[in-house]
This record gives sequence, structure tokens and C-alpha cells, in this order.
Amino acid sequence: MMGWMGPLIEKDKEPPYMEDRAKLRRLLRDAMKYKRAIVIVAATILVSTAVSMIGPYVLELATNQLEYAKSLHGAIVFASVYASLYVVNYFAQSRRTYLMMVVAQSVIKDMRDKGFESLQRVPIGYFSKREAGRIMSYVTNDAEALADFLTFQLPQVLAGFMAIVGSIAIMLYLDVSLTLVALIVIPLLGGFAYVLQKRIRENFLETRRKIAVVTARLQETISGVRVIQAFAREDASADKFDQANTENMRVNLKATKLTSFFNSAVQIIEALGIALVLYVGAKQVIGSQITVGLLIAFVFYVQGFFNPVLQLSLFYNSYQSAMTGLDRVYRLIDAEPQVKPNAKLMPIKEIMGGIEFRDVCFAYDNREVLHNVSFTVPPGSKVALVGPTGAGKTTISNILLKFYEPTSGKVLIDGYNMSDIDPFSYRKRVGVVLQEAFLFTGSVLENIRFGNPDLSDEEIKEALRRLGLEKLFDELPNKYDTLVTERGSNLSEGQKQIIGFARAIVRNPAILVLDEATSQLDPLTEAKLQEAMRIMLKGRTAIIIAHRLSTVSLCDTVLYVEDGRIAEQGSPQELLKRGEKFAKLYSLQRGVG
Repeated sequence: MMGWMGPLIEKDKEPPYMEDRAKLRRLLRDAMKYKRAIVIVAATILVSTAVSMIGPYVLELATNQLEYAKSLHGAIVFASVYASLYVVNYFAQSRRTYLMMVVAQSVIKDMRDKGFESLQRVPIGYFSKREAGRIMSYVTNDAEALADFLTFQLPQVLAGFMAIVGSIAIMLYLDVSLTLVALIVIPLLGGFAYVLQKRIRENFLETRRKIAVVTARLQETISGVRVIQAFAREDASADKFDQANTENMRVNLKATKLTSFFNSAVQIIEALGIALVLYVGAKQVIGSQITVGLLIAFVFYVQGFFNPVLQLSLFYNSYQSAMTGLDRVYRLIDAEPQVKPNAKLMPIKEIMGGIEFRDVCFAYDNREVLHNVSFTVPPGSKVALVGPTGAGKTTISNILLKFYEPTSGKVLIDGYNMSDIDPFSYRKRVGVVLQEAFLFTGSVLENIRFGNPDLSDEEIKEALRRLGLEKLFDELPNKYDTLVTERGSNLSEGQKQIIGFARAIVRNPAILVLDEATSQLDPLTEAKLQEAMRIMLKGRTAIIIAHRLSTVSLCDTVLYVEDGRIAEQGSPQELLKRGEKFAKLYSLQRGVG
């Protein structure tokens, strides 16, 4: 499988997260939240098992009435009893199926909620190591794999176990020798199941992996559809999806083929067992050792024994699929959060805005990208981070936002070690505008309010009016009520960036982080926004990642970052006088301009 940049690595080939027994115990705890429904289901299973045990005996009595008593009335009575039993069984099974569907969907909903909540808490690095489509598959496809298992297979297996035990007990009671004949084929069945068990498990593991790849390819294509169309790569994209889809079909057909082979073999073994019982039983009937009714009943009990065994084979397939999905879901739910619950973390009510990086180092996957970075930002100061792409500027801002923890060194906020600060209370006092403003489906006003849910419509509009930004929103089709489609696809990049600015402004942050925030703006809109930024930045600490020197002019200090180090530091005027790295960048931009 190939991705856009080369071979697609199937990162989900991880060792099992939990043993099956541990998963089942945990699943049982999750399901016991719905104890009342489970108790009723257990009662319906007992009813169904009792019907399956009594039914053949009633048939024996009815047959004997015709064969020996020559009583049509007696046969009709027993036939009526037999029919009534299965009417009762119908209502029991209907109730069981409905209640197990309720339990299954409730458990799956709980798991998805927990998985989604976990995704809100995991470190940013979790997402950089996994494709979005695969994560989506964990929450959707893998959780859904439990539905069939919980709703149908598990209750049937529980009923099947009871039916097997009951059938053997009654068979032994009716005729020991016939029972031993029927059980002759059990070693053959057990050995056959043992041989195929590993292959069936591996096949179902592979089906879960492949559907995750299909979901990942679909998500990647939808997210990158503009790039695909811009480069006329529709056919290549379709080919890559077809490869993943075809591979998914192949492994599913392979799993189905093996499952069908196993099920057919079980049915052949069942037929062999019944044939042996009929042969031996017929000889006993001829010898007047047993009645015809008993032989008929015995055949039904043998079927009642083998049918659950066949169900167990089907259950095993569903079980493997469910356990694979459950393993991924629980792995997601238990993913280590960025910040573990810790009562010792200090909540912050107010921030002055003082920032200090003290010998900070940071590594991605054991590759150090920041090397002993040190700088100080007094409260209310504006600092520009400039330098070549990949120098480490965004990494510095990510550490400041507590997306990452330094591998060594310290970051101090108002003199407090950031590692001791509660990240949630801290981030409430920080505003951020990213290079690509992500917008949610909803109105423009709702996207702005995301920055401060407590503000009314008028308070938001007044805040933007004070900054002179209201005219920029008047240009939208329905002004603040303009609906934003997924990821803001119906807006220009500049319009999305302005909404991103507004979202940060209404937050009224003590620290503002701007990551190439004006890179998507045209010069006229940027000029309008520059004045708003001057007003907005008054009295606030700002860390501004910028390539445009017009943005750098708003700052008191420039940090020139190169190869993960602070190569130059000073005011814009001081660095221009030095005539070194920043001055060359300035001259280059003026020349290009």
C-alpha cells in the first residue's frame, strides 16, 4: 500500500493491548450498568433453553400416542402443547433481542463517548503518529463490531451452552448407549476447531486492519480534495483508494471462505453423528429396545446439541472481530492523557504575561529540534520569532501552549514553572491564531464565540467594533450570520483568518500567540488588521511567528531562530544595525517587494 509520500505504514500492527479475559471482564463491568435489562435477558435465555429441552420430549409423547395408543386426540393435545411452547419461545426471543440491542447500543455509545473524551485529552503528538482516518475507524468501525457480538452472538452462545448441557443430560437419561454413539464425533470436531482457530483469528485481525486503511484513505482524499483536483490527480487518487478497497475485499473474502469451510465441516460432522444415531437407533427399534418416538426425540436432542456447537463456530468469528475492535477501543480510551489528574497542579486565575525559557531542549522521536533555548519576555512585551522554515519557531509556540513538554530545561510563566501549572486554567488565559484558521460548521458568530462562550452577540460585536473590524464582517453575505461549511470551505483564506483573529480577540487573553497569522491576508486587509492588532496588543504579552516584516514592526524584540537555537536577539532596529541574519532577511524581503 502506498501513501502520497511513499509506502503506507500500517502503524496499527501493535501487540494486543489486553488479554481477552481482561477485555471480557471489563466489557462485563461496562454492561452491568444496565443490570435490569441483563437480568430480563437471562430469564428469556432460561425460557428458550427450557423450550428446546421440553420440545423433543413432547414430540416423543405425541409419536407414541399415534404409534402405540392409536390416539389421535392424545397426539393433538401434545401437538398443541408443542406449538404453545414455541409461541412462548417466540416472545422470549423477541424480548431478548430487543433488550440486548438496547444494552449493546448503550455500551457502544458509552465507549464512543469515552473514546472521544480521551481524544480531547491526549497529547498533540498522539495525532501526529496516527492517521485521522484510522482514529475515526477506532471510534466507529471497531466499536460497531461489538453490536452483532453483544446483540445476537453472545446471548445465543449462553443459551447454546445451556442447551448442550441440557441435551447431554437428557440424552444420557433416555439412552446411554445412543448418547455415547452421538458423542463419538466430538473429538473430531474439537481437533478440527483447534487446527483452524489460529488461522481464523489472524484473518479477522487482518480484516480490522484493512477497513482502517480504507477509512484512512477516504478521510485523506476528502481532506485533500482541493489539492487532488488542482493537480488533476483524481485518477491516481481513485487508484490508491481502489487498491486499499480491493485489499479490504480480498482479506474479507479470505476470512469468509475459511469461515464457510469451517461451518460446512461442522455440519458434515453433525450429519455424521445423526447418521450414526439413526443407524444404531433403528437397530434398537427393530429389536424393540426403544420406541420410534424415543428415536425421533433423540435425533432432535442430537441436533439440539450440534446446533449450539455450530453457533459457537459462528460466535468465534464474531468474537474474534469483537475482541480485535475492543482491543483498539480500550487502547484509545486508556491512552495516556497529556496531563494526568494531579491535585498538585496549580490553577491560574490571573496571568501578568511574563515568560521565560531557560535552557529548553525538545526532541521529536529522539531527534532533538530545540537546543538550550533561553529568552525572557517581560509582561506586556511583544516578541517576534523569525527565521527559516523548520528552524523551531512553531515548536517554541507549541511548548508555550503546553502542547508539548520540554525534554529538559524550564519554561516559567510569571515565575512559576509551567510543569506545575494546570494546563486547562492556563490555556483559558491564552489566545492563539494559527497559520490555518480551523473553522467549525455553524455561523460566523458561533465560530467567534468559540473563543469565549460566555459573551452575548452584542458583546462580541462591540469588541470587534472597538477594534474597527466590523466592516470586514459586513462584507460577508449574511454578515455575522453567514453559515460556515465544513472547514470553512465556502470562505476565502483571508476571511477564515479574520474569523480566527476575532476568536482570539474575544477571549481577552493575557498572552497572545500568533503563528504566521497574517500570511493568508491580502495587503489591504492586512493593513486594516495591523491597526486592530496595535490596539489589541496593548498591555498584552505577544509571541508572534512572522515572516512578513510588517508584522515584525509591531514587536519590541526579535528572536532569530535557526537550527533550533536563538541565533540573534534584540530589537528590530538593533538587529538591522548589526547587518547579520535578520538584516539579510529584511533586505531580501525589501528586494523582493
